[in-house]
Amino acid sequence: ISKFDLFASGMVVALVAALALFFQKTKVGRALRAVADDHQAALSLGIPLQHIWAVVWGVAGFVALVAGLLWGSRNGVQFALTMTALKALPVLILGGFTSIPGAIVGGLIIGASEKLAEIYIPPVMQDAFGGNFGGIEGWFPYVFALLFLLVRPEGLFGERHIDRV
Repeated sequence: ISKFDLFASGMVVALVAALALFFQKTKVGRALRAVADDHQAALSLGIPLQHIWAVVWGVAGFVALVAGLLWGSRNGVQFALTMTALKALPVLILGGFTSIPGAIVGGLIIGASEKLAEIYIPPVMQDAFGGNFGGIEGWFPYVFALLFLLVRPEGLFGERHIDRV
């Protein structure tokens, strides 16, 4: 294990601990959790939603900054990195946008299905239609997520939300 990996792991642990303390012990953190649970109830208690949304975007931007700096320092930055970031969308669709375990399971399912599709679909398509069917790993996760949305729009671990009109 390199020194940089140990440093990056320490940074991540410190960031997670700081965020946990922020959300549990500060007034703003409690307000953020209240808004996440119920917007209307938080608004009725006098929590300013515009201020809370600014804090949410600021915290998310800071976490993304730290993650980007660590990733870029470790692996370098190139244009192809955008494809790695875009792979997060099918993972979140599959796992459910509100579930961390769902994101983990969704990532495993997308990764495994992408590799299985890369191995097994091109030979079948080539036998059936002829031609070259390479490059399936670039678009398969999005098609898989789209088909999954038709069956279960809230994701594997997402909450089923029923609106009564």
